[in-house]
Amino acid sequence: MKLHTVVWFAFICLLFSGCSTSQSENAEQLGEETPADPRDSLDEEPKPVDPNAWHDDCPADEREQRMIDVGEVTLNVACRGSGQTIVFLHGFPEFHYSWNKVMDELALEYRLIAPDQRGYNLSDKPAEVDAYTIPHLTQDIVNLLPLVSPDPVILVAHDWGGPIGWMVAHTPDAHIRGFIAANGPHPLRFSYLIENDSAQQAASGYMSFFRSPGAETVLNADYWSSSFSEFLSDEDLAIYREAWSQPGAMTGGLNWYRANSLDYGETEALMAGLLPKVTVPTTVMWGLDDSAVLATNAEGLDAYVEDLEVETFEGVDHWIGHRIPAEVARVIRAVDARAVAGAE
Repeated sequence: MKLHTVVWFAFICLLFSGCSTSQSENAEQLGEETPADPRDSLDEEPKPVDPNAWHDDCPADEREQRMIDVGEVTLNVACRGSGQTIVFLHGFPEFHYSWNKVMDELALEYRLIAPDQRGYNLSDKPAEVDAYTIPHLTQDIVNLLPLVSPDPVILVAHDWGGPIGWMVAHTPDAHIRGFIAANGPHPLRFSYLIENDSAQQAASGYMSFFRSPGAETVLNADYWSSSFSEFLSDEDLAIYREAWSQPGAMTGGLNWYRANSLDYGETEALMAGLLPKVTVPTTVMWGLDDSAVLATNAEGLDAYVEDLEVETFEGVDHWIGHRIPAEVARVIRAVDARAVAGAE
């Protein structure tokens, strides 16, 4: 009888909309659970994916390449593998292929992304020297990262890629969860040493020639082929020669030197609005036989990083990714593990 009364009462309410008792209150009177609003179980609308994005898995055994618009320029980007994304930044005078030996170590475990940075190989090469200042180079990578991964990435950087990687790591809300500098100097530490350390001043003397007009007529594919033949196979050297011979590629790389003085005061000003300390797990790797960017660049970095580890390697020179790719891969795995542990 009680059930019939409640049902009849609810029917009258529906007809005349004059009752203040809610459906949930009626259900409580019957001792029933209030049914959940089906809308409550719906996830929020997914954010639209940029049509320029590349989040797909890639072949593990070969490089897939695409052009990606990052704002001011379009970058050629290489990809191998599937899983969590690792992004690699090359230095001078290399290009994305400089990481191929490291990729060989990791392609069955991760999705590996390596762009040709602005001015190199198949990427855009603006004519103006001012287009290669550190803020432009940094913004390219800040913009690229969410386009190549829906989740934050581990960023790995070498040589000139180092200052750019550090700048990205200091950028608030950058799309990263870990950072590795492999013989890639912190811009403030490097600038300080150039101004105050006689050994680094001497080691950086080559930069004056690199900045000189027409340096690319000497620093051409033949010059670099001779220098790199020590650690590149004939097959790899042919791939490098093709990249070095792209129209404007050597000028584009040298413009990184021409556009940036690395003056300490100017570098401080560039970093004024950034995070004072990198907050993601960071490891610095340094080959102690580096004759261009000295091992003192791996010192004093606690001032710039909250969670820092430093590993040095005897008998390893500047070209660390070519010399000890298995060690670079090991450190990447370790930083990945630290990042996962920190997120739990």
